[in-house]
Amino acid sequence: MAGTIFHKNRTPLRKWFWMIFLMGRQKRGISMLSLQRILEIQTYKTVWVRGHKIRKAMAERDAHYQLAGLIEMDDTYFGGPKPGKRGRGAAGKSKVVVAVETPGDKPRFAVMRQVPKVGAADIQGIVRECLAPEAIARTYGWQAYGVIASLPQRHEPVVTGSGENAVTLFPWVHTLIANVKGNIRGVYHGVSDKHLPRYLGGFCYRFNRRFWEPQMFNRMITACLNAKTVTFSKLRQ
Repeated sequence: MAGTIFHKNRTPLRKWFWMIFLMGRQKRGISMLSLQRILEIQTYKTVWVRGHKIRKAMAERDAHYQLAGLIEMDDTYFGGPKPGKRGRGAAGKSKVVVAVETPGDKPRFAVMRQVPKVGAADIQGIVRECLAPEAIARTYGWQAYGVIASLPQRHEPVVTGSGENAVTLFPWVHTLIANVKGNIRGVYHGVSDKHLPRYLGGFCYRFNRRFWEPQMFNRMITACLNAKTVTFSKLRQ
């Protein structure tokens, strides 16, 4: 298992299996401090690094799949309250594009990608990577989403008007955004811009497999065995 998250460590392997199990089965996620106490691991650093390795494996596994059918898309901003401009253009915020597959009256799968800015190039890259060519992308009227018209995917722009209308017209993408922000505040009490993509990857991984909970542990073991590991020095750069 060299090269996976299970490589060289003095902590018994059974504790890492329990860690994988708990990170997969806790709907809202679980803090590394809680895992340190539950698993009786001596140092927080050990658990913190392993948690990032597991989240990275979850994110890499989901990167193999694309959303299909009707897709709700929107963008949002992560980060604590700061003085100055709010919403789009606010300084010191992490920008994230969210896409949710909605085949009927319930969401099925989701993708969240952190981007440098919500521009046409960022939208184009996410659509090409994460949406199947036959997908229909339903977005609001922000001009950057217009680039989808030049791609194989079909674009359905919707004029939302007020924020209340946006929530009504794009219910599932806004529900997902609210849930992940609530989880970050409630469980982790904030996440840095640098590490946010792995937390988003872990959230989407659990969300996308919420109907397959009995299989979750085996699926996560497979993901971890096939993932490229990440080192403490890399995480701290």
